[in-house]
Amino acid sequence: MNTKKSFYSALILSPVLLLSGCNWFSSEKTADTAKSLNTNVASGEWIVKMDDDVIVTSDQFKKEFDALLAEKPQLKAMLPLMPNLEPDFAKGLGNQQVVSRYIKDNKIDQKADYAAKKERYFRAAEQMLNAEFFAEAFPTKELSDADAKQFYEENKDSLQGALISRGGVVASGISFDNKADADAFFNKIKNMKKLDLEKVAQDNKLGEKFEDFNMVNEQSFNVEPVLKAKILAIKEFPKVQMLPIADKKFWVVYAAEKQDSQYRPFEQVKDGVKNVAKQTEQVKRIQGELDKLMKKYNVQINEDYFREKVSRANAEAAAIRALQERKQAAAQNDAESQSQPLPAAKSV
Repeated sequence: MNTKKSFYSALILSPVLLLSGCNWFSSEKTADTAKSLNTNVASGEWIVKMDDDVIVTSDQFKKEFDALLAEKPQLKAMLPLMPNLEPDFAKGLGNQQVVSRYIKDNKIDQKADYAAKKERYFRAAEQMLNAEFFAEAFPTKELSDADAKQFYEENKDSLQGALISRGGVVASGISFDNKADADAFFNKIKNMKKLDLEKVAQDNKLGEKFEDFNMVNEQSFNVEPVLKAKILAIKEFPKVQMLPIADKKFWVVYAAEKQDSQYRPFEQVKDGVKNVAKQTEQVKRIQGELDKLMKKYNVQINEDYFREKVSRANAEAAAIRALQERKQAAAQNDAESQSQPLPAAKSV
């Protein structure tokens, strides 16, 4: 078990304490301070005391506990199975105040890094609250089945759980090191019917240069990017094409057919699709409102400040992508060369 996480859980059992207006933990407590504490404590029986001063009453405890159940309704259903939840919650309130007093007594809250983190945490909490209530100001209506189905049809390629099998182009190919040989072989087979490219490759002593790509689609990382793009650009099937890839790399490709992707029926995923569609629509609406307010409040972003950095980052990203493609192509070439049969040993 994560000890640090368990410690935090024990302290933060109550999400928000509503007693922050009280000066509970002054290290120099006087009779006036004690009197002030008792004056600020709500009515009811005492639940938590510190130095004989009541710091949590039954009314305050109930308010905090009810707030916890409202935030975590699953706890309410589990109450019969958790008989110690309320006393544990009271102990959690006490734990929080013990830590708070220790921090005050030892003046830890006066340290610079404490103050900096406190300000940052408070600012983050405020921004979270602002975002929550800003979103509530622009609610999104429930989508009809028809609207959800339209959303599904337009976005099913990217919706998690929608895809059963990804389609693509069923293809195979033979590689050549020069254009003349590739053209000659292409002209030889381009009009063949019911082409078995692997058998033709073997019959022409090109078996070691044959590769079955199986189903080629955007997720085919085993096919070099330029070749993949050219295979996916083929529109007619079946089709034989000669595809130049580089100065000394040519492929004669047989694209047998194109298969469509298979998806789950809308009715099977309707509830999940509605949730995603509603969230997507809410994001679009909120962004639209933000754009309007940016104009209303005349907000400006100094893009010139970032222009050089963005340009440099884009150049670095392009260089990384190019390097990855070169490595991928080199790895594929190595795999092809290693797959070639060794020459037969000469008889002595």
